Amino acid sequence: MRLRTCGPVLVALALAGPAAAAPATGAPTAPHKPRATVAHRPMAALPDTILAQVGARRRISISDFQHAWAQVEPPARPDSLTPKAAQEFLRLLVGKEALAEAALRETWAWTHAESAKFDALRDRLTLQAALAEPLAEARANLARAGTRDADDPQAGLVARDSVMVRMQVAFDDAQVERLTHAFKALPRPSSDSGLFAQMRVLALNPHVEPRDSLAVLARTTEGDYRVGDLMDWWKSLNPLARPRVETQEQMRDLAKNGIFGRKLRAVATTLDLEHLPEIAKALDRQREFLAVSHLVEREVYDSLDADSVTLLRFYRRDPDEYTIPARARCLRLVLPTRADAGRMALRLRDRAEAESLAAQAQRQRLGYTVDVTATSDSALFAQALRAGPDAVIGPDSVAGDWRVVRVIAFLPPEPRSFDQARKLVEHQWYSVEGERRMVDLIERVRRSSRVVLNPRALVRLMAT
Repeated sequence: MRLRTCGPVLVALALAGPAAAAPATGAPTAPHKPRATVAHRPMAALPDTILAQVGARRRISISDFQHAWAQVEPPARPDSLTPKAAQEFLRLLVGKEALAEAALRETWAWTHAESAKFDALRDRLTLQAALAEPLAEARANLARAGTRDADDPQAGLVARDSVMVRMQVAFDDAQVERLTHAFKALPRPSSDSGLFAQMRVLALNPHVEPRDSLAVLARTTEGDYRVGDLMDWWKSLNPLARPRVETQEQMRDLAKNGIFGRKLRAVATTLDLEHLPEIAKALDRQREFLAVSHLVEREVYDSLDADSVTLLRFYRRDPDEYTIPARARCLRLVLPTRADAGRMALRLRDRAEAESLAAQAQRQRLGYTVDVTATSDSALFAQALRAGPDAVIGPDSVAGDWRVVRVIAFLPPEPRSFDQARKLVEHQWYSVEGERRMVDLIERVRRSSRVVLNPRALVRLMAT
């Protein structure tokens, strides 16, 4: 069965992390001219676990292949791994590694968002590494006290408080009280407001006078912790993860978290945890991801633009693809109990009552009237088709609630003109043309790279 390389698969493979890199040996090789060749070294040159090598160091192991194969969902992935499918998929993986190699040969200017994301990843990984020893110590102390199998939050709290004791943290009560008032004054998000409105409220920061930012909030054996330090840390937190602070005890607790975080970062810097092998590898993967993203953006998408003539020509290749499918127009209501749904079903069986409910829902934009297709809800569409117009379906249990549906009418397939379908045509064109350019890009970089294949490893792969 032929491996179908759809656009999302190509992009996912291209932007995935690197395969294993062989240890560097000797001096760097001199730059070479692109050439459309695939080299075959003697079988002994590569271990039996390595399927291919791209360039000087990038290797694709059997486990890399199996992991990548498992990430591809059917129907892009065949039902079984045949020798032909394995060779085609390995070709994709070779292209991915060649793409990464080409991207890393260039220098890219990161956006502010990319830099912030990279810094956040480095901070998170180094903090986790710095926290490992305090967590282990806290779990040991809890076990000696009779608490075994403590979870991370419990152990983390004990670790933090132990560090606070060793640092002899002493708070300035006046500053704690002043900050508590500032944090308590923050508005609460309204439960009936939209998600983005709630996010805007959660993202608000307490009002602190600039002159107060230098005030000492807590003194420690490792330096003062100032109001400005707390505010800088608070602003770096995800708004969804910010705790509500309304008491002085909660304020002290928040400040302890900030002091603990500063201590962990100092440990991470002192021990140079950023260069631990597993952290360095994760950061290299992120750098590579950003480099490949920039290369793909430049080579594939920057010049991807279609005029009306191009889109019209694309539409005319298969206008049926943009036809609105057959659908069942239904009045669908979901209620909390079976009894409520039963009573609603009785009301919906009365045509006049059902029409009144539908009109009311439309005026209030409640979204009770829906068009169901075989794609959007195959089970309900089949039920409606069997029941026919004016039939009432349910009550049916759905996700803990009860659904009742009245079938209003069946609408036949409806062709869309080019003007009606333009947005869909444009989206489809970008997808198809983007995939074509992506294939071309991967083929170009693969031809310009030195690739060594290991047929013996491929035989071993097929035997697993």
